[in-house]
Amino acid sequence: MRKNSKKKGNRFERVVCKFWEDWTGYEFQRVPQSGGLRWKNTSDITSDVICTDKKHSRRFPFSIECKSHQDIRFEHSLLQLKTAKINDFWAQTKSDAKRGNKLPILFMKYNGMPKDEMFVCISFKSAYPLTLTSKKPYSIINNFGEDKESVVIMMASDILENSDYLDFYKHNKQLLKENEDEKKIRLYSF
Repeated sequence: MRKNSKKKGNRFERVVCKFWEDWTGYEFQRVPQSGGLRWKNTSDITSDVICTDKKHSRRFPFSIECKSHQDIRFEHSLLQLKTAKINDFWAQTKSDAKRGNKLPILFMKYNGMPKDEMFVCISFKSAYPLTLTSKKPYSIINNFGEDKESVVIMMASDILENSDYLDFYKHNKQLLKENEDEKKIRLYSF
């Protein structure tokens, strides 16, 4: 059973790579060992999927986590149950992103979903340009996870069909810069 689970996860990561390639026009690949790979002191490899395109890989601001699970129970998060897997998925995504100084994006899929469809979970601030162009329903969950933040959960097809990657990229590069500036201010304030 574990072997089939690993194969399912690998297949899903390839689907996520294809999503990013179709949306951005850049090359993406799975990280060996599903994001568990570490080289020396590098923090570049912090996610399941990375941009490997020579033109864009160094500038790509996101840490992408992929979770293909038997079922995903959104109501568990709303009910604040300890069994809410989504909270665990998001916590891991955020931890990996922080280690790589990137912004977290979580792709989720449960058994029986259409082949190329998946949920995308992203912080409210990062998702702002996506929400402006969305044509499908999406959810905003406030007080989500340990940090009690706001996240947006959208359908990947909505992003692919209705959003411009360049606008999303520029917005999030600015967010990342602001996060760095805030860290510097905290570091040097007495």
